[in-house]
This record gives sequence, C-alpha cells and structure tokens, in this order.
Amino acid sequence: MLLAAIVLPLALLPVAGSGVAHADPTSTADLNSQLDRLNQQADQLVEDYLEQSLALGRTRAKLAAVQRQAQAAQRSYDDLQARIAAQATNAYVNGPGSELAAVLTTGDPSSAVERMQSLELLAQQSTELVTSLKAARRSLDASRAVLRSVEAQQAAEVTRLRGKKTEVDRAVDRAERLLNQMRAANRARIAALNRRAAPSQKAVRTGGLQQSPTPPPVSGSVSAVIRWAYRQLGKPYQWGASGPDAFDCSGFTMAAWAQAGVGLPHSSRSQYGVTMRVSAGNLKPGDLIFRYSPISHVSMYVGGGKQISATHTGDVVRIQSASLPNIAGYGRPGG
Repeated sequence: MLLAAIVLPLALLPVAGSGVAHADPTSTADLNSQLDRLNQQADQLVEDYLEQSLALGRTRAKLAAVQRQAQAAQRSYDDLQARIAAQATNAYVNGPGSELAAVLTTGDPSSAVERMQSLELLAQQSTELVTSLKAARRSLDASRAVLRSVEAQQAAEVTRLRGKKTEVDRAVDRAERLLNQMRAANRARIAALNRRAAPSQKAVRTGGLQQSPTPPPVSGSVSAVIRWAYRQLGKPYQWGASGPDAFDCSGFTMAAWAQAGVGLPHSSRSQYGVTMRVSAGNLKPGDLIFRYSPISHVSMYVGGGKQISATHTGDVVRIQSASLPNIAGYGRPGG
C-alpha cells in the first residue's frame, strides 16, 4: 500500500530519546520532502472527497425533484381513481344503465346524440388518462430507483474517501511529530540546515513572506473580499471546513468571495471550472491561483506578488509568495 511505503521509513528514523546523539541531516531533508508529498496526497484526497460530495448533493437534489413529480402524479392518479369510484358507486346505486337511460329518455334526439358522444368521449379520456398516469408513475418510480442507487453509490464513495483522508491525516501527524522530535534533539543543526534550504522549500515550511495585518488598497466589490480574507489570518486549516473558525483551501476562497455576493462551489476543481481564465500577467487582487494536476489546491492573489491561502494540515491561513510552484492556472470569480 502506498501509505505504508511512505510511513514505514518514517518510523525507522531516529527520534529524541532513542539514544542517537545526532540525527542525519539527510534523513531530516528526506522527512521534509516526505511531509510535502503527504500534504499533497492529502490535498488530492480532500479534493476527491469534496468533488464527490458535490456530486452527491446534485444527485439528492434530482432525487427530490423526481419525488415531487411522483407525488404530484400520485395525487392526480388518486383523484382520477376517486372519480372513477364515484361513477362506479353511482352505477351501483342507480343501476348501470342510469346515465344511458337519462340520455335515451330525453325529448330532443339531437341532444341525446350529443350527450352520448360526450359520455363516450369522457369514457375514452378517462381510460387514456388512467393508462397515461400508470405509465408516468412507472417511469417516475424507475427514475427514482436509479437515482437512489446512484445516491447510495456516491454516499459509499464519500465514506471511502473520508476513510482514506483519515489515513493520510494520521500519516501527516506522525511525520510532523517525528520532525518535531528531531528538531528538539538537533536544534542547532536543523536551524543551520533550514538557513541553507532553498527559498521555495522555506516558503512551504514557514509560510513564505511576512504576514501583514493590513490588506492592500483595493477598489470595488473585491475590497470586501480582501479585507475579509486578511481578518482570517492565523485561523487553522481543517479539511472540509468553510469557516468561521477554520478553513480548507477551497472553503476559504468560497467564503471570501461570498463577501461580494459571488457563489463558488466548495471544491478547487469546481472553482476552476466556474471562473474566467486569466493569465499570470493579468492577475488582479481576488483572482484565484490553482495548483497541481489534477487540481487540488487554490489560493487567492492579493497583489504585490503575494497570495493568501488556507495551506494544509497542521498549518494556518497565511500570506505567501504567489510564485510557489505547481501552478495549474488562474481564475477570476464573477468574471
């Protein structure tokens, strides 16, 4: 299993109190790299989970519409059945030929013909309506059965993905604990190693640029989006969350753009699909930056080469460099 292949080497790394005086810097660098991969793997699973949840919601909405149609058809069918039953009762009480007798005893022959034609037409229409309603109800019942089957399958997939994400979260937690133990035992050497690390790796580990509590000046409706986003700085990442106390990446951008009355789905892939494509050179504050293939992370550009993002497990909403790697594209909400 992939997770076992990733987690097992972590368990074999030296930790504080194990009797090893110093950790191998190469092992520390490997652990950082594995932690990055685990976070990306977790992002992919979260995105799969959110996409499946959206699909499940759409299926349930369709099922509710079909159920409403079936209920309306049932009411019409019951009403017709009541009318037919009333006719049968009338025939039983007054005799099966009472209506025909009333037609034949009329004094006006032309009127009798017209009434006979009306009775025949009414009987024909009643028969056709019963047949049509029965067919409609069978069709609706079949559609409802199909949708319920799809709903069950998608609900099972959501449960499966939730379990997968829990596995990855546990692996990430273990990697972070090991990293903290190694840092505690080798504080001086790890600090020196981190100072020599590549800038892009530092950005991932430390969150990149210094956070500023003051949002940049932005005009128009997007100013409410940016101001709200800055007020969330420091709030924890939590997968599946969209506020007010915690966020995942797409939950954060969804909640941010809701401040301007723009609705976005809770999924980075779906947000990519509903936003207007823009180029890197045309980025404006509020535009979204999508990462990885398939897309599994989204952040929001705030100007000055910076982005704000709900990062990953164990981290918080923070300001980062917008030039972090693995960019898949850019999108403008409401554009």
